[in-house]
Amino acid sequence: MAEQNTNSNNPFGDLFSSIKGYIDLRIDEIKLALAENLAKIFSRIIFFFLFFILIGVVLGILASALSSWLGVLTGDKTIGLLITAGVFVLIILVLYLFKDRFLINSPLRMFLRMFFDHKKDGKEQ
Repeated sequence: MAEQNTNSNNPFGDLFSSIKGYIDLRIDEIKLALAENLAKIFSRIIFFFLFFILIGVVLGILASALSSWLGVLTGDKTIGLLITAGVFVLIILVLYLFKDRFLINSPLRMFLRMFFDHKKDGKEQ
């Protein structure tokens, strides 16, 4: 009976168990934050994949309509196709020149906000 009384009054044992409990809670918090961020990343990847497929289909239809219309205007379908291809080459050139701004910096900022933004629901964590 006396041995049980000394164990419950052991401050170092209580401190150790409190520290262990705190570390376990922090590990669980990190796991939950990682799972949340991974879910956000995968949902955005799927969304952008579907979005770009739809954009590709729409651009294909618009390119076909533009080349057909330009073929009627110029009297030669080949000229209409070449003008449409030229428009796409210009678009590709503009995207290449501004690739850092559109294709690197924007996703990088998005990922940094996801992983390092400590404000949730208006409160600091």
